[in-house]
Amino acid sequence: MNMKRTLCIACLLGFILSLAFMGCASPASPSENPSTAKPADSGSGQTSSDPASGDASPAKITYWHTYGDAEDEYFKESVLPLFNGRYPEIEVESVRQDGGQFHQMIVMAFGTGQVPDVARVDIVNTAAYAAQGGIMALDGLPGFGALKDNVLSGPLSTNLFRGDYYGLPLNTNCKAAVMNMNVMNGLGLSEPPATMEAFIDAVKLNGDGEFKLNVSGVGDWDLYPYFWLFGGVLTDDGFTKASGYLDGASSVAAIDKLLELNRDKVFTIRDVDGTVDAWDGIRSEYAMFFEGPWYFGANRDFSESNIVPALVPSYNGKSASVVGGENIVIFEQSGEKDAAWIFTQFLLSEEVQLMMLSVGQLPVIKSAIDSEVVKDDAVWSVYLKQLESANARIPSTQHSTIGQIWSDAMISIFTSGADVQATLTAAAAQMDGELSK
Repeated sequence: MNMKRTLCIACLLGFILSLAFMGCASPASPSENPSTAKPADSGSGQTSSDPASGDASPAKITYWHTYGDAEDEYFKESVLPLFNGRYPEIEVESVRQDGGQFHQMIVMAFGTGQVPDVARVDIVNTAAYAAQGGIMALDGLPGFGALKDNVLSGPLSTNLFRGDYYGLPLNTNCKAAVMNMNVMNGLGLSEPPATMEAFIDAVKLNGDGEFKLNVSGVGDWDLYPYFWLFGGVLTDDGFTKASGYLDGASSVAAIDKLLELNRDKVFTIRDVDGTVDAWDGIRSEYAMFFEGPWYFGANRDFSESNIVPALVPSYNGKSASVVGGENIVIFEQSGEKDAAWIFTQFLLSEEVQLMMLSVGQLPVIKSAIDSEVVKDDAVWSVYLKQLESANARIPSTQHSTIGQIWSDAMISIFTSGADVQATLTAAAAQMDGELSK
C-alpha cells in the first residue's frame, strides 16, 4: 500500500469515527515524517518557556498520544528521562494509543471520567473537546502569555474557541511547493519561481497546452491553500462568521481566478478533470503541486529526480498554506492540573521541540526556524518558513460539516458551472449556522 492510499484510509476512518461519536470533527490531518531525520543538538539549557525545575509538588500524570514507533521510542528514551531529571517529583505515564481509535477513546473517556491528565490531539478536534467541557482553557495559567507569543500563529489559532485558547500547538505541518525543476526548466524557469505570476506566464508561454499545476480534489485540505493564495477569505478573524467573507469580493475573485487557470490549462483538479495524480505526475508532466513534508519522506530519491521543496510562490506579494498537526491539551477532570501544566511547558521548550524534530516532529516555536538544525536541512527549512504564511482550517465543533459545505459548493462550481457569487453566498449562510452552534 503506498503513502497516498494509507493517508486516504486513515482520513476515512477518522471521518467515520467522528460522525459516530460526535458529528462535529473531521479526519485527522496527515502527520508523516519529513525527509531525512537526524539527531538535533538539543543542548542542556532551559528556555524561558520551561518552568524552573525542582519546584513541583509530588504528582503522577498520564499523557496520551499517538506517536509512531520511532517517535514513541525516542520520547521514552530521551525526552522523558530529561523531564524526570528536572522534575523528579512528577511521574509521567506515557501511553501510546491507536491513532485510528484515538478520537473515539477521548469522547468515551469524557463520559466515564477515566481521562488522562494531558494529551496530544489532532488540531481539528480541539474545539469539539472544548465545547464538551472536556478540556480546560489555558489562558489564565502562569506563563501562558509567553508561550502564546513564542509559537507560530497559524498552529496557535487552531486552539481558539469562543475567545479562549483550550490548548497549545505541540507539533505541526503544512503544505509547501513540490517542484520538478526539469519541467520548470522546460518552461524557461531555471530556479523555483518566487511568484505565481511568473509561473503562470511561463506556463501560458511554454506549457504546450498541458496542465502544470495540480491539486487532488476540492476538499478543504486540498483547495484552501489555493483559495487563500489568490486572495480568498473564509471567515472573520475569530472564526465566528462566514457571510461577508466567504462570499466577499476577494473570495469570488479567488475562485474566478482558479476557474480561469483551469480553462487556460495551467491548473488542474484531478478529481474534476480526471488528470494524473500529482504524486505520480510530478515525476514527469507536472511542474508543481502543494504537499506536506511526508512527500519527501516517502520519496527519498527526490533530489536525484531534480524534485525540490520550495515555498509556495507568492501572488500579489503573499504566499499561503494550510496548517496540520497536533495540539497539547489538559483535561478538565485532571486531578493534577499544576503538574500537567509544568509538563506542557516543558514539551514546548525550544530544547524539547528540537529534540523531537530529530524524529520528524516539526516544531511550533518561532525561534526554531532560525536554529542551525533547521537551516541545514533542505526540507525542514522550507516547511518551517512556509508555516509563517499558513492558515488554519476553521476551528469549530462543526468542522466536518463545514468542510462538507465547502466541498459541495466547490463541486457545484467546478463541475456544474454554478454561479460563483450565488454559490458562495449560500455556502456562507450555511456555515454561519454551523459556527453559531
